[in-house]
Amino acid sequence: MRPVARRILHPFLPVDRFGAADRRIVLIIWVGGVIQGFGQSQASASLPFTRAGLGLTEGEMSLILGIARLAAFGALFLGWLGDHRGRRRPYLVAMTLIIGGGAAAGLAVEAWQFGLFHSILRTGTAAVSALAIVILAEKVGVRIRAYALAFYGAAVSFGSGLALMALPLAEGGGERWRIPHLLAVLAFGAMPFLMRRVPETEVFEQSEKEGHWAELMRGPWARRFWTIVAINVLSAAYGTVGAAFTTERLIDDVGLGAGQTVWIVLLGGTIGAAGFFVGGRLADSWGRRNTSVLSLILTIVGGVTLYSTDNVTIIVVAAMISGFGTFAFVPSGGSHRAELFPTELRSSANAAAVNAAGAGAAFGLISGVWTIDNLGLSNTVYVLAIGVAIAALLTATLDETKGQDLTAVSTDRR
Repeated sequence: MRPVARRILHPFLPVDRFGAADRRIVLIIWVGGVIQGFGQSQASASLPFTRAGLGLTEGEMSLILGIARLAAFGALFLGWLGDHRGRRRPYLVAMTLIIGGGAAAGLAVEAWQFGLFHSILRTGTAAVSALAIVILAEKVGVRIRAYALAFYGAAVSFGSGLALMALPLAEGGGERWRIPHLLAVLAFGAMPFLMRRVPETEVFEQSEKEGHWAELMRGPWARRFWTIVAINVLSAAYGTVGAAFTTERLIDDVGLGAGQTVWIVLLGGTIGAAGFFVGGRLADSWGRRNTSVLSLILTIVGGVTLYSTDNVTIIVVAAMISGFGTFAFVPSGGSHRAELFPTELRSSANAAAVNAAGAGAAFGLISGVWTIDNLGLSNTVYVLAIGVAIAALLTATLDETKGQDLTAVSTDRR
């Protein structure tokens, strides 16, 4: 019976065993990932009610969310600190920004205040997204590197699911839209655990070099850097608009209730979450590049379908496909980025990559001020999907890095 079960679960299992130290660091980053996921998903999960509570149109809400992502470029400084002062402290600062900004957003009286607090939150999530990947990549074994990142991605997704489950608390009008945002304050209870347990990485401590931004912008790492930037901008512009307006699409366009919408999104996301572990295994066995290209293609198929039909069954299947592709890209793309750059530039490069995604998200949301109100929500998603196809082609031009020793990264590895 056990061999049969193992054959069934084989696509979801790592290619090698996790040691005690691997399990410990994965658990620590998992806790931070849940908090991050809840915080960064709250604005999109409760968007219809938050928008109504603040008296904003769809286009105006899109503008505020887009500006918040541009303001998150403050995370570049935390990424720089990660390369010059260590990974641990900037990570903890970023976690504090997530919790504080998320809770404060629930106290906003004016739209600009909500935008300001959401910007603080987004600065934290951008920095944590970069530093969590770097910490995991530098702490776990090379054969399970991508799979370890799958647990982090799953944690963020789980936190996003918790944000969706809090959506009914915002129903009813009035000031009830504040409740899901204010729940973020509960995460302060996890900070003592993170402060005690988040470690510094030996890879950083053993590094004797100091990196400079010029090496990424125009030095030997520039080709990789700008390719990664373009991939993240294009894919995030599409993914963020699609994710941010999913509840809007299902509630206002398709005509579903909040409870039904939550269960559809959760069902699609839960099944699609298998992508984290299938993607992690594929990235550790088949390769980072191939897995990333496949993942991006699946996000196009699922996302475009979701915004093209009113059939609930097809919507659920489309959500699964889109979620699978999006989730599979997390371990494959994250491990790829970590392995493309040397230790002295790894944190800065990953922070820049995350902020590039933020810029892409901002572009998609801010452009929505015109495109959503004039072309319609679905047509906006179709146009942005073209960018993901370009991102897949760009990913195919990057070097394969599976099995890369992080202390010996070079620009000529093939």
